[in-house]
This record gives sequence, structure tokens and C-alpha cells, in this order.
Amino acid sequence: MTTFHSLTVAKVESETRDAVTITFAVPQPLQEAYRFRPGQHLTLKASFDGEELRRCYSICRSYLPGEISVAVKAIEGGR
Repeated sequence: MTTFHSLTVAKVESETRDAVTITFAVPQPLQEAYRFRPGQHLTLKASFDGEELRRCYSICRSYLPGEISVAVKAIEGGR
């Protein structure tokens, strides 16, 4: 079973016209669980028009113990 944690968006950086890097702040009690390991990914969930959506993203950056980043590209017709 997947365990979800609420993380705060610390920064959103534009990479291209249709892609951004989203950096999440990881609180101290969760930093070991979110310590970067090669091949690691995050499953993000959000509500869109009353429907729960889940998407998996590879971690693209983790410079500091309290931060973790994923890159997201908009896909035409995607949600």
C-alpha cells in the first residue's frame, strides 16, 4: 500500500514553455524516507474536477536533505 505525505511546494522553476521543475520541502521527520536513491520516484495525487488523479514522476534533483524535485511536462489533453 502506498503511503502519502503532504509536502509543501517550495519552488516552481520554468524549464521550457511546457515543462517545470517542482521542488518540495521535506520536513525533518520525513527526510530519511525521502533521501534520494537512484531510480526512486514519487507518486503525486491531486483532485481535479472531483476526481482523484495519481501520477508518477522520477526524482530529478535532491541537493539538500530537506528538498526533493521532479520535472513535469504538460501533455496536450493531459490532466
